[in-house]
Amino acid sequence: MHFLMPLASLLGLEVEELKGRLQRQAIAWGVISGLCLIAAVFLLVALNTAATVWLGPLWGPLAIAGGALLLALFVIAGLRIAAAIAARQKAERRQAVERSALVTSAALTGLPLLLKSPLMKRIGLPVGGAIAALYLLRKPGGYKPD
Repeated sequence: MHFLMPLASLLGLEVEELKGRLQRQAIAWGVISGLCLIAAVFLLVALNTAATVWLGPLWGPLAIAGGALLLALFVIAGLRIAAAIAARQKAERRQAVERSALVTSAALTGLPLLLKSPLMKRIGLPVGGAIAALYLLRKPGGYKPD
């Protein structure tokens, strides 16, 4: 840890200033979160009072609890849907990488055999180059010169 101070000074960072700023920010965010927590508690108390007046002393708090459970179920469902989408995207990326690796290895394996053919040298390479250029120019991303 002793080597970090000279390294930080070489990079132009004042460690004490950085530490003080981080402490002030931590204190400020702590105060903000505490006040938000107090506001949330008083909103729940007001909601409880209104629900008790509207629905009665038993059903009012039960309605609030049911609403909170319903919201929790919605959040859980949203998280599961997001996780399923992320897993599907990851599997699709993995399949695309595996497919391109397979095509590349097949091309690298068969290329020496094809290049030995005189017909391939005279006709195949120019036609293949033209097809590759056409494919790259018609791709959705297209050709974008720098």
